[in-house]
Amino acid sequence: MVTVGRCRLPAAAATPLVALILAFPMISNGTFSETSEVCEFAGGLALTEEWRYAPPETSPHDRLIGLLSSITRHAESGVYVVDMRGRSLLHLSLDGDFIRRIGRSGEGPGEFRSPTIVRATEQGFAVFDRLAGISFFATTGSFRRIVRLQPFPSQARDLRILENGNLVLAGAVSSSDHAVHVYSPDGEYREGFGQLRMDLEEPALRERYSDGYIAEIGAGRLAYVRRVPFEFQLFEDSELTVRVTHTDVLHDYVHDVATPLNGGGWRFEWRHPSLGSFVRLPGGCFLAAVGRLPENVEGGLPEATDFYTELVFLSDQGSVLHRQTLSFYFRPAEAWRGRGGRLHLLGTGRDKATGLNYPIQYLAIAS
Repeated sequence: MVTVGRCRLPAAAATPLVALILAFPMISNGTFSETSEVCEFAGGLALTEEWRYAPPETSPHDRLIGLLSSITRHAESGVYVVDMRGRSLLHLSLDGDFIRRIGRSGEGPGEFRSPTIVRATEQGFAVFDRLAGISFFATTGSFRRIVRLQPFPSQARDLRILENGNLVLAGAVSSSDHAVHVYSPDGEYREGFGQLRMDLEEPALRERYSDGYIAEIGAGRLAYVRRVPFEFQLFEDSELTVRVTHTDVLHDYVHDVATPLNGGGWRFEWRHPSLGSFVRLPGGCFLAAVGRLPENVEGGLPEATDFYTELVFLSDQGSVLHRQTLSFYFRPAEAWRGRGGRLHLLGTGRDKATGLNYPIQYLAIAS
């Protein structure tokens, strides 16, 4: 059986229809599928910087960010930033001012071994540590509890905490061939859905290139985008209802960038386009940020500072509505409406001189 939309069809009957959907994944600007909500941002966004947190190197050490890996916003208490290198978090105000550093390297309560993802919760925030579990904190940074996931994911790209307390991770679990995993609030594995790339026989490649990002819609609905090739999947109560592949956004470049080594293992070329983030915009549509490199760089190979961003606007059914190229690197992590219904985007920017990432917030006006 094959699922197309909400209908289950025999594989033989569904094949031509699936082929038709995948052959024509793009929808021109201003045209929407019958089930899509109208996206007011489908024509693109004009971005105006509101603030950035980029303290000079002479600042006190506890105010510097060694390696930014994740960022989230709590509507009442501020912004939380994961510093992987510092094995801690920075707490900023809603205006981007430094408040405090939270946590330190260690294995005790409230300490981190390898923090990678942070997500706001109703009472504060939660941090995924790829060597420990998910730690929950109050808004002030005081430690509440840690959840040990069983089985523990071998790789995690994204984390969402649902209204019912369930923990949803996008990544790989050794005992599962799924790409999205649901745990109970206590860390017990409940179910998995969305397939890893089983066409990649090597486990290292399957784990590295099968993951993606999650966006919670509510009422049991989740959207998931796989990075390589770029693929939108929509689930309702764990059942796949929409699946659309856009190889024109990101093609299957795995074997172009992964080279086997004679002694075993792999060498991965980082100079390639990549999916940086995926967020749901107010009104029901989605925004994906693709990091790209210029084709020709004066002086030789491109560097990390040469990356720029292409914003890809998707309908609630995964159709591409618009593509907008930015002259700079920006990876949006949160989108919300502020005063007057204006859209704001919080995410990660990159300094072209140093290559360092920093938190940044934009006011976004529909073009």
